[in-house]
Amino acid sequence: MNTQTLLIVFIFLAGIFISPVVADLKIIRAGGTVFLGEEGLDITASGIEDGGQIGWWAPGSSRSSEPTEIMSVSNPTSFYVSPSTFSGKEGLWYAWPDQTPVFQVKKPQISVRVYDESSDFDASGKWVPRGDAISFRISSNVYEANSRGGPDGQVDIVLISPQGARFSSVSGPSGSFSLTGIPLTSSLTSTGPVWSTGGVDSGTWIVQAELSMNRIKDNLPDMGSGISTQVEILIQNVNPLIKSPVAIEVGTPTQEKPIEKETSTPVITPKITRTPTIQTTPTSQGTPVFTQSELPNAQKKITESSVLLQPTITIHTAEEEPTTETTPYATQTQTPLGLASITGALLVLFIIRRS
Repeated sequence: MNTQTLLIVFIFLAGIFISPVVADLKIIRAGGTVFLGEEGLDITASGIEDGGQIGWWAPGSSRSSEPTEIMSVSNPTSFYVSPSTFSGKEGLWYAWPDQTPVFQVKKPQISVRVYDESSDFDASGKWVPRGDAISFRISSNVYEANSRGGPDGQVDIVLISPQGARFSSVSGPSGSFSLTGIPLTSSLTSTGPVWSTGGVDSGTWIVQAELSMNRIKDNLPDMGSGISTQVEILIQNVNPLIKSPVAIEVGTPTQEKPIEKETSTPVITPKITRTPTIQTTPTSQGTPVFTQSELPNAQKKITESSVLLQPTITIHTAEEEPTTETTPYATQTQTPLGLASITGALLVLFIIRRS
């Protein structure tokens, strides 16, 4: 048998007896880390079989006593780390009653930042000059799954344009870069300058990171756990802090119309004076008695121009001569009755004087 034949036989036997080492994010070594929300895990490396039991001791409990929680494993080749079952029970789980480590449960954490590599600043929530190169910086504890090996990554980057379109890849200085299945190399992983923004649409872009490994984002869609909080960046040429000049329209000021003052026209109401008539009535002693009578209503309506003042008349009697003054009175110049009364009074005085 020559050397070539021996080599062929050796390779054949090696393929039969040597088991290949399979690296996969689903295969968990004994005591390895698993995260809430992972599904389809193979935990048979710990020796757990179908129907086997695992237990968890609360912090401070003694492992010499019975576990705080005990559960049965129905299928160790497709195990689901259910958030409803394992939340609040993070830590090492052991096979029961053997107490050999099976896996360690942790709650996943993730956040993302946008970094402007051209201008060297954290651009999260800020303005990015159009044309700068962008990198994504992912912070997560799921990088611990790298110990499992395998070609798959753990994180997807969600990139949404101002028009609402979702991008699965971007172009940068090194060419095209896929935004799905990004491997985490440490607790803080940077993609480097993978996105050149020179030809992108101007406006507000949304960036978010999701833990796609073994469907964590679907089973645990909590903000900060299965998915990160959203980050916005404004991509445009002009700095939004620079305001453009504002045109001010200058108009002709309007003049107020002067307020006209109201003028009142005085109303002159003529004063009406009643004109009395004087009549004498002789008494037994011969002393005349004067009486007054009002004129008819027709004679009351007179104007101021027709009113005259009469002089004071003094009358003396035979027995005593007191001075009697009559107040001036107004009379109508065209009233015959008033003239007759005065004439009669003068005649009486004349008779008294003669006697």
